[in-house]
Amino acid sequence: MPRFFLFFLLCWPFWAVGQLPSGHIDGHVTGSGIHGVEGVSVVETTGRFSALSGADGHFSLTLPLGEYTLITRSLSYQEQRRSVVLSAETPNLTVDFTLQPTATALQEVEVLGRQETTYKSDYSFVGTKTATRPIDVPQSISTVTKELMADRQALRLTDVVKNVAGVTQYSHYDDLTIRGFRNGYESGFRLLNGLRSGFSYGNSFTQAPLTVNLERVEILKGPGAALYGDINPGGTVNMVTKKPLDVARQAVTFSTGSFNTMRATADLTGPVNEQKNVLYRFNAGFEKSNTFRSVNDTRSLMVAPTVTFLPTDKTTLNAELVYTHIDGYLDRGITIRGGDLYALPRSFTLSQPSDYFRTSTYYLNASLNHRFTDRLSFNASYLDFTYHEDLSEHRTLNSYADAPANTVMNLRYFDRRAEEYTKNLAAYFVLNAATGPVKHKVVTGVDYIRFTTDPQSTMFEARRKLVNGVETPLTFDLKKPLYEIQDPTKYVRRPLPQFFVDYLNSIYHTTGLYVQDQIAVTPRLDVLLGARYELFHDERDYGNGEETIPQRRLLPRAGLTYALLGNLNYFASYSAGFRPLKPEFLRFPERYGRSTPFDTETSYQLETGLKGEFFNNGLLATVAAYQIVKRNQLVPTNALMPDGTTVYRQNDLVRSRGAELELTGNLLPNLNLNATYALNHSEVLDAALAVEEGQPLANAPRHSAGLWTKYTFVTPALRGLGVAVGGNAVGRRRTENQVQNTTTGELYWGYWPGYTTLDAALFYTTGKFNFHVNVSNLLDTYYFVGGYDFFRASPGAPRNFMATLGYTF
Repeated sequence: MPRFFLFFLLCWPFWAVGQLPSGHIDGHVTGSGIHGVEGVSVVETTGRFSALSGADGHFSLTLPLGEYTLITRSLSYQEQRRSVVLSAETPNLTVDFTLQPTATALQEVEVLGRQETTYKSDYSFVGTKTATRPIDVPQSISTVTKELMADRQALRLTDVVKNVAGVTQYSHYDDLTIRGFRNGYESGFRLLNGLRSGFSYGNSFTQAPLTVNLERVEILKGPGAALYGDINPGGTVNMVTKKPLDVARQAVTFSTGSFNTMRATADLTGPVNEQKNVLYRFNAGFEKSNTFRSVNDTRSLMVAPTVTFLPTDKTTLNAELVYTHIDGYLDRGITIRGGDLYALPRSFTLSQPSDYFRTSTYYLNASLNHRFTDRLSFNASYLDFTYHEDLSEHRTLNSYADAPANTVMNLRYFDRRAEEYTKNLAAYFVLNAATGPVKHKVVTGVDYIRFTTDPQSTMFEARRKLVNGVETPLTFDLKKPLYEIQDPTKYVRRPLPQFFVDYLNSIYHTTGLYVQDQIAVTPRLDVLLGARYELFHDERDYGNGEETIPQRRLLPRAGLTYALLGNLNYFASYSAGFRPLKPEFLRFPERYGRSTPFDTETSYQLETGLKGEFFNNGLLATVAAYQIVKRNQLVPTNALMPDGTTVYRQNDLVRSRGAELELTGNLLPNLNLNATYALNHSEVLDAALAVEEGQPLANAPRHSAGLWTKYTFVTPALRGLGVAVGGNAVGRRRTENQVQNTTTGELYWGYWPGYTTLDAALFYTTGKFNFHVNVSNLLDTYYFVGGYDFFRASPGAPRNFMATLGYTF
């Protein structure tokens, strides 16, 4: 019976929608001439009903009887509005729009806000660096919009990935698995508006970014190296921030929920003057939560003002300054006691009450778009990103003091002050041209990136303390945990470790030169060709004066799309990737447990599939199959060198093959859907450890799936009420490192068990007020989102709720 009830909850909205009296609107969208305009969104003001004009400008809407205001939205044309009434006497209407071009038609750098209000985004910049419909990009792109984030009350990036096919958490940090490959720490970074940020790279990967100021999160599947340089082959994560709108919109929310959580957000935007050539947006958010982890409470604050200037009809500028401060604990996860995954509660932690983790991020992002002619534009953007941390923590030393019983942990204590800087400048031209009947959109440009650390950064490490004048190892009894305020002055300081000296010397530059041509060969066939030449080098003083170690690569990309139908495209693509190693891995490999230099990582992806837009173009569907091959995969182990540096191994050849299905958008104007499924078969083919050959990649599930469906009632008696159900299923995943048998002491590969979670939500909107309550992990499943080994496991949250009251004005 419970299973039938859950099935009924999931399917009931689909059965219910066909029972309501409805009307129909047909119409055409034309430009200044008589020809139809394709790709214009026609949206009802609440955002629940929308359609996209076809190649002939025709659009069609089915919606319940009532009064509506329809709005047109397009990158290239000015907004228009029409008020209509559908009644029993006039259930069918014809509404036509004639649009005028906007002065900001070419938005090659995203400087103006997205006005759509659905789960589906009509355009993306991450796949081509120009505004392109996802259906026209010959590579899979997954998008999670702010509307879906709001409906799921997703405050952090790790809350967002459950809505993306083929993406799961590697650990509870900003640390993901994409198509089988880790994307975080040394193996990935996050883009901000197409520029490399400091998120997920270096120390900052322990803090997942907040979503308060995000318009959407995009993931370009497979290597993005031809556009963005060195990056892991699974995918590229791009966080797009909210930009100002030329219409006034204001919204505030107040939330409360489990774990003594309180939250508030504000989103204000609109024109500053009557000419509407100065626009603003202000986003802010605050959260205080005890979290579900003991002694791991946290307080988060973000302030993000943005201004857009339109000095002429050919020039647009945007500038945003974002400040985030998080005060809490560095959550290292739980340890596994005695080999039993469930021996300890999910709240268990090694953190002590005197520990703290305070981080601040600041970034300035500015961008410019200038149109010289209708065919040629120049685009430039700049990101200056700073990450600062103050850390005091007790953490595992990655060993048990009573092995193989494995009930007492060896600890290490860290006190660290560090700051990192990432600067990124991108400039490129976009040229629209033709050679006979063949049309070209050529993008050519240069990226420059510089990463440095503050030489005044420092750290204090201890593994022993003085007890009555005697040095005693730091340990933690998992059967009798003790939490008390610690006195680090009694700890025995170790010499500054070499890995931190290398960190202080972390200075690298990389310059990428690239060209790309989107070729419209025929009305049905488009071809994309691109290449990038990456020049990566470092600046280090190894004791003999400054040296550099260059790592350079030519990175090609090719793809095609073929229109099988007006709303269905076939695509195929090839993309190459690489990731340069930290120079010390080449210069001093012995520090990391190897006698010969490590090798630069290289990769490629082959992908093919179908993309289609259905249900009045309200739903984007993608089905894709792929193969990714990676050479020289660098893998951290749980072993440490005498000075505390992590030992690494390198697998010569690994491969990931799979297929994905993703549905995002509206099945009906009042029925939203986000559904995903991914099959991934990954394998280590040539490993540094013989026992790892034939194993799947770490934290890469064979099967994963997600669902979120929201139904909004439109009958008069229930108008404004909505319900949503969803959940996630993730298969079992291998640990990154081998774990120890508590009886024999032998090492073996552990697995995090597969899991299924169920979520639900209730929505109510009346006038300018909206209320919704979300319940996550409804069945209170004890599960692990990922982890490295039995020293560092990442449990998922127990059943919890969040209630939100919002007001728009």
